[in-house]
Amino acid sequence: MGLGGGPGEYADYEWFRLEDVPAAEVVRAGPDPLSDALRELVAGYPVWAGQGATRVLLVDLDNLRAGPARLRARLSVVLDLARQADRVSLAGQVGAVARSRPWLEEFADRAQPVPDGADVADLALLAAARKVPDPVEFVVVSNDGIFADLAERGDLTLLSPGTSALSDRLYGAASLLVDLAALEAEAAASLVGR
Repeated sequence: MGLGGGPGEYADYEWFRLEDVPAAEVVRAGPDPLSDALRELVAGYPVWAGQGATRVLLVDLDNLRAGPARLRARLSVVLDLARQADRVSLAGQVGAVARSRPWLEEFADRAQPVPDGADVADLALLAAARKVPDPVEFVVVSNDGIFADLAERGDLTLLSPGTSALSDRLYGAASLLVDLAALEAEAAASLVGR
């Protein structure tokens, strides 16, 4: 809830109906310039430390709230990272998983739906992370401070869906921070006038 008459916590989200989510075969039908531009920008960052550790990608699908075009672009980045990782865990509430699956291709079945509730997806992702033996490095797609402790086990790269909602604790723990929302705006601007 916002304080002092300001916008509420949901003001920054772009909502859409699950009925509007396209079938997977429709999603794969054509190129998407925004996705391509965003993937290219993220590829410019050394998200993996590359020191021989097991590469673990943890994606909090609840944090990737966006309209269909932006969600597709964000998940194209997730898909690229998943293909580079040794272990991949994706979790979110039922609606977030259903919205994401059409764009997750071969990783769609790995998206774990969890019951409603605070931190339920986060806890599922942390449980998956605990199963991976050291040495390990993490790329986390989330804003939630609960993931900060992962930095004690190895490099922690953070892909923030928007730093305005980023936990200070997670910000302080990350080895590398990539602001996905800022790169998304840059990618969209690069497409204007093409």
